[in-house]
Amino acid sequence: MFENFRSALEQGVTPGQLRGITEEEYASLYKMAHQLCDQGEFHHARAIALQLAFNNPVNASYVFLAAACLQRTGQLQQAALMYAMALDLDEDHAAAAYRAGECLLSLNKFTEARGMFEKSLDLSRGDFSRRELMLMAEKALARL
Repeated sequence: MFENFRSALEQGVTPGQLRGITEEEYASLYKMAHQLCDQGEFHHARAIALQLAFNNPVNASYVFLAAACLQRTGQLQQAALMYAMALDLDEDHAAAAYRAGECLLSLNKFTEARGMFEKSLDLSRGDFSRRELMLMAEKALARL
């Protein structure tokens, strides 16, 4: 039984697929976690977001949401790791790079923080929808 599970994971099957979680269930849980975040209930949202990220670790949005909840609940090392995972899944995720930089800066990892802020800035250039993020990254770099 364990070998079948391991084999499925090695072939790219997610734990959520093995459990039979549907796209509708994911969407519902994601919406619920977002609503909890909007209400400032990050501890409650974190539990849902981490389950989403665990069950579908190839979805950058779920991993990013889990990272955001970890950051907001003060788990900065774990948040930085999750943001890096989101960025690995979506190499164009400027917000993940920026937020990773925030966490690393708070952890006094200045060189790594600078790298993440620079990456966020690079990913934001030329995209008007990311203008505010670009300005935030510029400000963060100016403070370093």
